Amino acid sequence: MASAKANRRGILLMLVAMGCYVLNDVFVKLAAQSLPAGQILAVRGAFATLFILAIARGTRGSCWRMALRPLVGVRCGLEVTTALASVVALSLAPLATVSTLMMTAPLMIAATAMALRWEPWRGGRLLAAAAGFGGVLLVIQPAARPDVPAAGHACALLCAASLAARDLVTRRIPAAIPSSTIAVATTLAVCLAGLLLGLVERWTALTRYELGMLAAAAGCAALGNYALIVACRGVDLSVVTPFRYSLIVWALLLGYAIWGDMPRPQATVGVLLIVAAGVFTVWTARRP
Repeated sequence: MASAKANRRGILLMLVAMGCYVLNDVFVKLAAQSLPAGQILAVRGAFATLFILAIARGTRGSCWRMALRPLVGVRCGLEVTTALASVVALSLAPLATVSTLMMTAPLMIAATAMALRWEPWRGGRLLAAAAGFGGVLLVIQPAARPDVPAAGHACALLCAASLAARDLVTRRIPAAIPSSTIAVATTLAVCLAGLLLGLVERWTALTRYELGMLAAAAGCAALGNYALIVACRGVDLSVVTPFRYSLIVWALLLGYAIWGDMPRPQATVGVLLIVAAGVFTVWTARRP
């Protein structure tokens, strides 16, 4: 059992990490109003690569060769899918909607892990997953939000599915492969994917505003990743991990402050269902 002080520190850092992730999405959404998805991935990826390389500069040369392992390649592909789906979703749908749908990833992980027999079947977790996916229907409400294209919801759910698959693959990557190697490989993969998309897109000259947005997005994502790692060390994960869902609160607040987005009553019920189902799933997964 961790100390109360350690848990408080972990909760605070988890809140900071989720706030940074939402700020990353805010900056990407602002840039997506005038830039194509590939250009966003390439430029943000270039900044993110510089941040990651600065952190991983002490990694031995032999570790970089491990990035060629098949599982690392699969994870890179899923990272590309996640990033691209996220950018497209943010360009089409409100920030809070995208963030909420993306937070169904833990429910997808739980359902998939039980289906693959990696974890034992638990009736409570199945009911929680069903309730969470019911909440998704309330959040989407296609008839109530004709102003939001179905593609925006579809891309947000695709992003959640990619996140879930990415995390499941990460569990299978041998511990001998350093996290820094995986981080650099996936960041470079996203940047390269953005450059390849540029072959079929019409890129424009970046203004200082757009360049600043993408640099800020990369910085927030890097800071969020660091805060998340520190938040999960030396703490009771059953206490700290549920605060991941503060991401939805951050998204609701910033979505209202910047774009004036207000969730409808049915969508609010859906958000609460997803949060409750996710927290229950995390809590049961951490029980001995």
